[in-house]
Amino acid sequence: MPAPSVVSMTATPAPPAHPSSDVPPTRPTALTTPADSPSAHLAPAPSPRGVLLLAGAPLLLLTAVCGAFLVADVPVPSWAVLVGRWIPALVSLIVLWPALRRPGGLRAVLVPAWGLRRSRGTRRGVLALSAAGVAVVLVVAVVTAALSDAVGAMTVQPWGTVALGVALMLPLIPILALSTLGEEVVWRSHLPRLLGGTFWRRSLLIALIWMAFHVPLHLTYVLQGDMSAAHAAATTVGLLPLSLFLSALTARQGSMWPAAIAHAVPITGVTLAADAAGIDPAAMWTITLVGAVLMLSAAMALAPSRDAHER
Repeated sequence: MPAPSVVSMTATPAPPAHPSSDVPPTRPTALTTPADSPSAHLAPAPSPRGVLLLAGAPLLLLTAVCGAFLVADVPVPSWAVLVGRWIPALVSLIVLWPALRRPGGLRAVLVPAWGLRRSRGTRRGVLALSAAGVAVVLVVAVVTAALSDAVGAMTVQPWGTVALGVALMLPLIPILALSTLGEEVVWRSHLPRLLGGTFWRRSLLIALIWMAFHVPLHLTYVLQGDMSAAHAAATTVGLLPLSLFLSALTARQGSMWPAAIAHAVPITGVTLAADAAGIDPAAMWTITLVGAVLMLSAAMALAPSRDAHER
């Protein structure tokens, strides 16, 4: 979920012993619970109730929070945005709670459900993929800004200022990822495990859910005069290709860490504009389209033919 000053923002299951739970099945590997271990029964089959809760409850809760700020006529502070990113994770804990209460539930259920460990590849591979995700987000932002400047949609800040800003921002990414983690454990791991299906069908559905999750916040910015309607609409639509890219990062090695780290990059093409607030609606949509094409291309290049959540 983006801050006010930034435009953002596994496989063959063992037979379940508790089919009424909402916890997804996991593949018996060294990183998950073996099928014949005493805690194997902690990973039962998913249910539609879990999908509905993960998809709808975070939206309702965020709507209530934003509504409170509107009624109080208080601008949404940056700290509230950072904390609000953990709303999906809290809902996920509620969904997983019946299994988490059993002995060994934390390791056998929460770790695989949240994608806290990779299901394929090496630890070095996860780190490399995380760095690649950050690089792609930055490159897309810079190229979007440069192309948009070339067609007259915006004026980029001096490139020296841009380079300095990026250099100062990079060390903050691990800290910012502590906030994005609250979203990514659900949108890239828990919910995909419950949905199953092909990568593109599942990821497109999650992208739409992720976009809807941001609507209350963006609408609040509009009603409070902090963002134009065109800016809010373009920002919301621009989340779709970003979501697909983050899903592709996760699908590569079955870990949501690369997505959480890439999501933490607080730079987009619009944030590099000399006067972001002064960009007119037509120009805003031009910038969004350029960035969307670049990010979607990156997602298509990265997406695997099969991934850790497909079944």
